[in-house]
Amino acid sequence: MIIGIVGEAGVGKTTATEFFQSMGAYVISVDKIVHHIYSLKETKIELINEYGNHFLSSDKNIDKKKLRQEAFQNPEILRKLEQIIWPPMINIIKTDIERNKCQQTLIVIDCAVLFNANLNVLVDKVLLIETDEDKKVQRVKTRDNVNDLQVIALLSQQKKYLILNKDIDYTIKNNGTINDLIRQLQRIEKKLIVGK
Repeated sequence: MIIGIVGEAGVGKTTATEFFQSMGAYVISVDKIVHHIYSLKETKIELINEYGNHFLSSDKNIDKKKLRQEAFQNPEILRKLEQIIWPPMINIIKTDIERNKCQQTLIVIDCAVLFNANLNVLVDKVLLIETDEDKKVQRVKTRDNVNDLQVIALLSQQKKYLILNKDIDYTIKNNGTINDLIRQLQRIEKKLIVGK
């Protein structure tokens, strides 16, 4: 069984994947995969060929924060970035699934862009995690050490970009404590394991 987890920043996707991992699931973190792709020399060369040194930091590495901010504000940069990042990202995910699907009862893919990148075709079920706006803002502020305006801008950009409203099998409202979230995840995990 393969489940994809989707949701905006600050909804608790990482907590959810950590729960499933603690229950024995094999977790594929797309954020970690993308981070790895950004670290590759060929990715840096492609970005330099496209934008010069515009997205390089003072230490000559890719400035992912600047890149993300400008990509969300400029559809052309976003499309180009998808062309650079998504093919290797998708190949890594497919290879990881193929390598582990026979040994694992449950594989979890933590991927906000599951639908945008058409990765939903790889999963059996999709879990959407939602959270009230004020809670998302507070969680992202704490996690990323940024201010309210920066978080609100990020969430606003994500709302315009992320596809989160199709082919959803389970929805969790994460507005309470971590224990509340865990209880909801436990119910879903039981359904996934028995195949219902």
